[in-house]
Amino acid sequence: MDKQSLRSHVFDSLRKNPQAHFHTIEGEIRQQADGFERHDALTLQEVLWELLVQGILAPGKNSMNLHLPFVHVTEYGATCLDSGSIIAHDPEGYMHRLHEHTQGRVESGVVQNAAEGLRAYLSGHYLASTVMLARAAAILLSRLTDTVLPEAQQSGRDMDRLSPPTPSSPDALAELPRILARRELPDELAHDVAPQIASLSALLRRVHSEDGTARTPHPSRDDVLAHYLLFPDQCRFVYALIDDLEVHRAS
Repeated sequence: MDKQSLRSHVFDSLRKNPQAHFHTIEGEIRQQADGFERHDALTLQEVLWELLVQGILAPGKNSMNLHLPFVHVTEYGATCLDSGSIIAHDPEGYMHRLHEHTQGRVESGVVQNAAEGLRAYLSGHYLASTVMLARAAAILLSRLTDTVLPEAQQSGRDMDRLSPPTPSSPDALAELPRILARRELPDELAHDVAPQIASLSALLRRVHSEDGTARTPHPSRDDVLAHYLLFPDQCRFVYALIDDLEVHRAS
């Protein structure tokens, strides 16, 4: 079995039994997962150790069994399992979600930077993770701005003030909502223009100040997790908006 499939089974097992033994988890997956073979036990061990490193699990089951291979779900882990934010601890599943939300249109640069940032997050490097996701957001917004620029040609003032965004120029996005407000967008897009662009701009501003110089944020684990959970929907919004603009331009 591949690691993503095993990870999904582990999550299901931990939801039912938040205090467990490695062998208990393995036994349950053997019974419930089609295709589990003896050599998959090694991959399962990798998954469990990764979850320990990531803070989803911690050693010990109770006061009488404080050490490995007994484990328990941490408070953070329980929150992730209950809320669905555990997807951030499933890198393959998260990348699949990016592709699914954009119907496969998400660009390789967005995926590569988001994937690298997610690996940093899972290793506890929250600053590096934020920087990499901001790079992914900048590529995404640059793609949107490239699409909107022809829409702004009716106003020379708009063209002067709108330029493709980069991590060093987050304020270049300020004109996007005003230009898009003049478009007849579907309601589900029109209502999301301001909040979605503001959210992506805020991510850029976490790593660059208003004058474009690098900023060194000190994000918490929860801060970074929130950005990653929002990002697939932000990607979906941007590509849906691009589709609408391009369809109307062609008509």
